[in-house]
Amino acid sequence: MASSLEPLVSAPFKTLSELYDALDVGLMIDFPSSAKWLRESADYAYRGSDINKEFPRKLDRLVQPRTLVCHDMKGGYLEDRFLRGSTSHDSYVFYHWNVIDTFVYFSHHFVTIPPVGWINAAHSHGVKVLGTVITEGNNDTWDVILESQESLRRFADALVLIAKCYQFEGWLLNVENTIKREDVDNLVIFMTYLTERSHIELGVVSEIIWYDSVINSGELSWQNELNDKNKEFYLACDGIFLNYNWTESRLINSHKYSLEIDCGVTNIYVGLDVWGRGCPGGGGLNSAYAMNLIRKHGLSVAIFAPGWTHEHFGPSTFRVLEDLFWAQLFPYLYVHVPIYEDETFKTSFCRGAGPCYYYNGEEHFNLREINGEGTYGKKAFYNLRVQQPQLSVPVPHLQFTRSIQRAIIDNNKDSKDKINRDRDADDDGGNDKADKDKEAKKPETRVEHVYENSRSTVRIRSNVISFENKLSAPDDNTFEFCDIFSFEGGGCLKLVTRNPRSYHRLFFIHFSSRQFIQATIIYARSESNPSNESENSPILVLGSNGLLKWILPFSTDFVRLNDKWKKCVYLTDLKTVDQIGVSFQRQCEGYLGSITLEKREHIHGE
Repeated sequence: MASSLEPLVSAPFKTLSELYDALDVGLMIDFPSSAKWLRESADYAYRGSDINKEFPRKLDRLVQPRTLVCHDMKGGYLEDRFLRGSTSHDSYVFYHWNVIDTFVYFSHHFVTIPPVGWINAAHSHGVKVLGTVITEGNNDTWDVILESQESLRRFADALVLIAKCYQFEGWLLNVENTIKREDVDNLVIFMTYLTERSHIELGVVSEIIWYDSVINSGELSWQNELNDKNKEFYLACDGIFLNYNWTESRLINSHKYSLEIDCGVTNIYVGLDVWGRGCPGGGGLNSAYAMNLIRKHGLSVAIFAPGWTHEHFGPSTFRVLEDLFWAQLFPYLYVHVPIYEDETFKTSFCRGAGPCYYYNGEEHFNLREINGEGTYGKKAFYNLRVQQPQLSVPVPHLQFTRSIQRAIIDNNKDSKDKINRDRDADDDGGNDKADKDKEAKKPETRVEHVYENSRSTVRIRSNVISFENKLSAPDDNTFEFCDIFSFEGGGCLKLVTRNPRSYHRLFFIHFSSRQFIQATIIYARSESNPSNESENSPILVLGSNGLLKWILPFSTDFVRLNDKWKKCVYLTDLKTVDQIGVSFQRQCEGYLGSITLEKREHIHGE
């Protein structure tokens, strides 16, 4: 955070001198950090491909390949830089926390400090957060840092202090410029010292990751694999982030080499560039191609710039496209499980943004001035600090069953019309006229990607995307996020029940209490549903010790909170819960405003 004049705005350090000047006057200590501490997660995880099984098998999380997300969008520090949020409610949000292990906030500035909103959202789900140190091009910063043992330790200590003050877990080191050959040994010493100090000051959860760039000669040479040329850097820290232009044979080499040097295979993060750029499969909605190869060889993955779903196509299609993108990757991911021991679990499903902020089901309004007159308007907001616990499962039925790529011939009528207008205005005639006639007749070939799942067909041409729903969509249960209204925050969860014999699985959780557990569901019904709502109140479904329990509300009468929202309370004889779901007795559409699990209190009439 670079200036005391803007204490509530996150910013990077652009130069080494700027960083040291800030340290000298104690600016970081004065910054009002409000980041949450990292939530503990269970030592087991579930394979994403098993998520639809009634009781998916628990796997030892420590030996499974990991998933890192590197968030890079338009240079970083957009609306997310404001500590108290902004009104740009259609900005990018991330909510697939339960299938990633580490989140890196990336920018092209020298020292990138993750904004507190990202730290809070990640930590609430048990996900580690890393900042970025990057140098590029003709840059002599490392000449200064590596000048002596004292200077390299000074910089490492500064990085540890920053991470400790702002409560994140470490750094991605991205050195994309040549290092003097005589300084390479000091670079390795710097990395070793930074890693050791991070483990001491930040704890065992700390993580220092090296990007595959500089090699042991000091040259900038991306290897796209782990080998003799970059192993010193790998061994000096906690992991390596391989460049994106790998092949399957290089994955095999990396796996084999890690065994030869007796170092963990899962510490190798293979780069997957969602923008493509030489990555196998071409990225985008075909990113599962690269994921399949990476997991085939037991390696971890570093997914770079998944905000492509928002940046490339814009906010209007983001929600649908984001769910489609992650649904394709889900079978290759691992669902980790947050721990709640003798504490309350509560979520309103808010993603940290919305066209209007709601509190207890009521809209909040802001006083604004329009044409010199005061008027009240809805309080749109974007603030990742208020993001609530997100679902553990993907939206159902989105995985592609078929994909094709085809060439589309575009006669380019608009271009020809413009050429004709230019020709009419051209007095010279001659060769220019002939050239323009030739250009006007030349058709343009565009590539169209077509993807199909059981519910829809998706067509993409460049940055234009369209969705076509199928008439013969499966008659199964599903859900989707809704931001038209909310109980608390900026949205709720819409449940569509077509098969009442099945339930909506929502969360995997490790919840334990010394007392029996009590739950509360706040819900609303679609206006098209039958008027006798008490006959179809939500049924709470809890998993515990290999059994599912279907629990009816304590009283058949719901409590009406306002014109839209009702509340049901559920009493249980359980003290542990490992999954949470909801069911309805008949076909319907309903909205969940919040779910709460807590220790059981005495209720009058119990």
